[in-house]
Amino acid sequence: MALAGNTAIALETDQFYAWGRELPDSTAAMNARINADLEDVLAEQRARHEPIGCAQVRQRIAARFRFLIFGPVEVWASQSSLVARIPETQAEELDYRKTSVYRRMSPFDPAGWLPITVSISLGGVRFGTDKLTHFFNEGHYYFHWYEGARRPGPGVDPAAVDRAIRRGILSERTLLGKAASGVFSSADLEANYQGMLFFLGLCDGEAPLLEPSPDGWRLARPFDWTDYVTPEWDESYQPSIYSRRRWREVAPEMRRYCALLDDPSVTRQRANYVARDRTTVTEERMAGLVRSGKLPDPVEFGIERACGRYGFPELGERVTEPMREASP
Repeated sequence: MALAGNTAIALETDQFYAWGRELPDSTAAMNARINADLEDVLAEQRARHEPIGCAQVRQRIAARFRFLIFGPVEVWASQSSLVARIPETQAEELDYRKTSVYRRMSPFDPAGWLPITVSISLGGVRFGTDKLTHFFNEGHYYFHWYEGARRPGPGVDPAAVDRAIRRGILSERTLLGKAASGVFSSADLEANYQGMLFFLGLCDGEAPLLEPSPDGWRLARPFDWTDYVTPEWDESYQPSIYSRRRWREVAPEMRRYCALLDDPSVTRQRANYVARDRTTVTEERMAGLVRSGKLPDPVEFGIERACGRYGFPELGERVTEPMREASP
C-alpha cells in the first residue's frame, strides 16, 4: 500500500502516441477554466468582506487547485468536451493502454496500476495532463520550499530557487519518480518549477496577478497558460531518465515510432520546439548533476538514441549532443 501511495502521483504519459495525429489547441478553454476558478475564490473572499492579505488569498487559491492524487484541473481536462485530447474515445483509450510505450509493465508492477494520462495541446506544446497536477500540487511544494529558504530583500532569491529545485529533483529520484516507477521525468520538474512561478507571481514581483481593490482582492489580468507552458513539458522532446529495467521495457516500444521522426507534422512540431527552446534553471541544475556523475544524461534515453539517430539536422545540437557536453 505504501508503494502504491508513492506511485499514485507518479502517473506516466506517452506523447509518442499522439505523433502524426491532429490535436487542436485548447488554450482558450483551459484559460477559461483556471480564470473561472480564480474568480470564484476571489468572489468568495469579497463576499465575506474579510480584511485579509494577499498571502492568505494565495493559500485559498492553492487549496482550490490542490488534491491528493488526481488534481481537479487534470480530471476536468481529461473529460471535458471543451478540451481536445489524444486518446479521446473509449476505444482509443483501450488501444492507448495496449500500445503505449509503457505497455510492457507487469501486472505486479505498481506503476502500471494507474492510468496513463492523455495528451493535450496548449500554446503549441503537447503534454500529458499529469503536468497540470504537477503545476499546482508540486508547484506549491516548490513555493513552500522557496519561502522557507528565502532571505529578506527585494526580488527573487536565486539560492531559495535552487533549494526548491534540488528538493524537487530529490523527490523525482525517489518517492514521486524513479525509485517508485522507474521513471525520472524532467518534464515533471519543469511543470513543478513553472507552478512555483505561478504561486510567486500571485502576490510578488513587479506585476502580481492579484491586486487589492476597495471591496477585496481581484485579478490584475487574466491567467494565461502560455505564460508558463514550455516545450520541456513534452516528454517526447524532453526525455525522461529510466531505470535499467524500465528502459529495457520502454526502448523497444519507442522504436516503433522511429519512422515518424521523418513525418512532416512531427518534424514541424519539433522544429518549433527548438526555435522556442531556452535552457531552463532546472536543466542547468540537472546538467551539473550529469557532469558530476550523479545523474544519467537524459539525452541517452531520447528517441534519437533509441532509433540510432545520432544526427538530426532539423533539431540542431539541442537533442543530438549529450547534456554534459552541450551545457556550459
